[in-house]
Amino acid sequence: MNKRKYANRPAGIDVSHHNGKIDWAKVKAAGITFVYLKATEGATYKDPTYDNNYAQAKAHGIAVGAYHFFRPGVATKSQVDNFVAAIKKLNPGDLPPVLDAENPVLWEGLTAKTAADKCVAFMEAVKSKLGATPVLYAGSFFIRDQLGGDARLAAYPLWLAQYRKNDPTVPKPYATWTFWQHTESGKCPGITGNCDMNVFNGTLEQLAKLTIPAPAKAGEGVAPRSKKNRRKS
Repeated sequence: MNKRKYANRPAGIDVSHHNGKIDWAKVKAAGITFVYLKATEGATYKDPTYDNNYAQAKAHGIAVGAYHFFRPGVATKSQVDNFVAAIKKLNPGDLPPVLDAENPVLWEGLTAKTAADKCVAFMEAVKSKLGATPVLYAGSFFIRDQLGGDARLAAYPLWLAQYRKNDPTVPKPYATWTFWQHTESGKCPGITGNCDMNVFNGTLEQLAKLTIPAPAKAGEGVAPRSKKNRRKS
């Protein structure tokens, strides 16, 4: 990644139990503004570090999102139920949920349309249950080869996994990317070993607008009546 070009873009990481115990104070001090946590995989697995990492990252003022590792050989509905049960609900300041679609070997034997059908079905069900449009995490070649560049995918923001120093190449049907995972061997204070590093394609203000908004307070958005139109009591 061209570090100079993306120096002013919000930096983020994504982690799971593989990253071990995390010192979130050091992560925050390193300038990390957002994190995606692995929440679930398949129909039954929940990452054992998800709840603690979520609470700690939020407590340190880091925008947090959750992702589900999708297994195409497992019923989509059961995977949706597993993911939603782990997250329970989206809180103000949370990032949109993510469908993690990767590893072409798992998708062998499926047509591109069938594979895309599964992804769209998962994301639509999650959107219905959690109230936010999910993000699709996938590589450029995966979207082209396994998902056939299906036009329906453009309705969901793209988190592009592509490890290169130059700008990422955006696959059809997308015109741009929202998040870019530019390396899987980065280093982040507070985390032992390698770490996936990401950048957001926008400003901090735009990242904040992508998060779940706080509920409106009673009376907000209702203009007061003018004195002329008020009824006498």
